[in-house]
Amino acid sequence: MRVLHVAMECFPFSKVGGMADVTGALPAALGDVGIESRVLTPYYPQLYKEPLGREIAAFDVWVGSAAHRVRLFEAEPFGILVEQPTAYDRGGVYDDPASGKGYGDNLFRCLVLCQAARAAVRQGIFPADVVHCHDNHTAFVPVYLKDDAGPPSVYTIHNFAYQGIYGAADFWLTGLDPKRFHGHSAFEYFGDLNLMKAGISFADLVTTVSPAYAKEIVTPEHGHGLDGVLRHLGDRLLGILNGTDEKVWDPATDPHLPASYSAAKPAGKEKCKEALRARAGLETDPQAPVVGLVSRFTHQKGIDLLGSNLPWLVRAGAQVAVLGNGDAGLLDLFRGAQGRWPGRVALLEGYDEALAHLVYAGTDIFCMPSRFEPCGLSQMYAMRYGSVPVTTKMGGLKDTVLPFDEERRDGTGVLADWATIDSLQGALDYALTLWKKPQLFRRMRRNGMERDFSWKRSAEQYAAAYERVRRK
Repeated sequence: MRVLHVAMECFPFSKVGGMADVTGALPAALGDVGIESRVLTPYYPQLYKEPLGREIAAFDVWVGSAAHRVRLFEAEPFGILVEQPTAYDRGGVYDDPASGKGYGDNLFRCLVLCQAARAAVRQGIFPADVVHCHDNHTAFVPVYLKDDAGPPSVYTIHNFAYQGIYGAADFWLTGLDPKRFHGHSAFEYFGDLNLMKAGISFADLVTTVSPAYAKEIVTPEHGHGLDGVLRHLGDRLLGILNGTDEKVWDPATDPHLPASYSAAKPAGKEKCKEALRARAGLETDPQAPVVGLVSRFTHQKGIDLLGSNLPWLVRAGAQVAVLGNGDAGLLDLFRGAQGRWPGRVALLEGYDEALAHLVYAGTDIFCMPSRFEPCGLSQMYAMRYGSVPVTTKMGGLKDTVLPFDEERRDGTGVLADWATIDSLQGALDYALTLWKKPQLFRRMRRNGMERDFSWKRSAEQYAAAYERVRRK
């Protein structure tokens, strides 16, 4: 079987969040279960500096009333890069780095990718039995495939909060008959154009990135206005938990770390903590556990909840190192804390892949207080690297983090019942209490490091999903 993935970001060609890690790792995992796959994704020349491979196609795509020249290039080991300078020669994937705001022509940029995928399928550039589309940016691919009587599609929701909503006046850019928009159509959402609604409505199968999230988004609380559309899918909605690329995320072989270690030989983790303290400007204090976070700074991620707990954490004797970028107000919160408690709180602004690995390796406790979390990869990386996760009971977090039980000595972390300041403080307090019980903390840490979060099981579930839509 052959599967063509379509995604706006894919590691190592581009990366903003976890979706890039997923689309970057899934093809190799599918190869292990007998499925050949490629990822069609934009070429961002300002972000990906490696030389392009062989040019495999060139054609025009139409967005609105204008034609735009597209060239496709091979990129090892599994990429098909879409070159279109007007759309993708930018400093960011979705947002302008100078302003921090989304590009004003993001709909155009999404539709260039969707039309490129449509043309690639039509021309048999990669003969696909199934086309797997990721998030709102590729939502019109299932629409075009249905119109063309093309291969079946699987549509994955990575984050339901970002649905791709644009004004009704922009519908003409899709190239579809304007009459298809009016009324309670698959495209219309309270008078606006909703890309994700279109993808959900036209795909042959819809998946989310964890079983718990699949259950949450069919409720009004987490359905973001489309819970009714999702409930209508019935058994065409599946939750398949993301995996992690164990070749990239392995402290025993990680080239980004100053020392290697494993569950059986954990000594190198202390050297990683020393290196993180030096890099972040934290004091050398063997009695202080280091609490870490790697995240986009958004309301969804509950960054403010951790920020509000910083005074308490410092009084409790902990150190805090956070890495990320995003909302200016949230960054200011941590800048202020860093100024108030130098050597105890460190903000590492921006995103750096090597530094992210060091944060996972150099921390004792990893905080992830998300208000909602489709799957989350950070908590899995943290466990792999021996940083005990403290998370909320949301989506994929409760699918992956097992509450620690002192009597049975099982479990891998601590879960807060609610995404509130007090509930998070209670969870952090318990984690710090366990830190003061070294034998229990080491047991919890080792439990997490020994968990199997590889892509094998997920790849098998996707293979079954592909076979299901192909037969149907």
